Amino acid sequence: MTLKEREDKLFSRWEQRARKLRESDLITKDGLLFRGDIHWNGVAQVHDPADEEQLWHDAGMRLLILTKELDEEDLWDLRAETGRVPSPRLTCRTAQHFFPNLELWAYGLLTIPERKVVPFGKADNATRLQGFYENAPIARVCCKKQPDGKAASNSVLQRHMENYADLLAEQVKMYNADIVLCTGGQGIMVDFLTRHVWKDLEQVNTHCYYTPTYHTLVVKQYHPCYTVYSRKDMYTAMMHDYQAFLKAYPQFPQQR
Repeated sequence: MTLKEREDKLFSRWEQRARKLRESDLITKDGLLFRGDIHWNGVAQVHDPADEEQLWHDAGMRLLILTKELDEEDLWDLRAETGRVPSPRLTCRTAQHFFPNLELWAYGLLTIPERKVVPFGKADNATRLQGFYENAPIARVCCKKQPDGKAASNSVLQRHMENYADLLAEQVKMYNADIVLCTGGQGIMVDFLTRHVWKDLEQVNTHCYYTPTYHTLVVKQYHPCYTVYSRKDMYTAMMHDYQAFLKAYPQFPQQR
């Protein structure tokens, strides 16, 4: 069974749970991001499905990104996302905080030449980051799958994650990612992973947590739209701790 087939079966069970809880059964489909051609579908620039499963299987390092929710009212398959602005001009990119930061963080975590992190000044190139995010082995999972057009409070997010805890934990485990990037929620996501996925998850430093049994690194970061700290400061602080982690765990990532 392919990952996409497993994802779709999981979404069916998610919908059944939602109906049982008398919640909306209109859920966000998410997971392993498509890596096919990009086209304009009349609403957005989207990826077609292609060889993303083979890319994921062959990757030296796999990244799973946990985000809070899709804060839009319209449902769409998040696996087709490109991060580009909705325009027929396929060379456009987003000008919002969300994807530029997500692209930057993904690039930094997956690009470690000679196990040294890439400094902000060299990493922050819009064209390079966009191209990297659209082709790298990345999965993105929304912790709250019912969109309602607004950002969820941390209490709503936590309640949702507990109501669907077994399903969310199953989806996280499904990918066998090397790095799980938790964005937003003020530690709620890391706490969930510690209680429901990897009980031996140990804090290494401010940003990094590690499970020695499953050889998975969990990185805690702000929400991509967070603006209290600068883009450079958020990246630099995360990468400083990532560099310290790499020195403390020279065996990471574990070879499959």
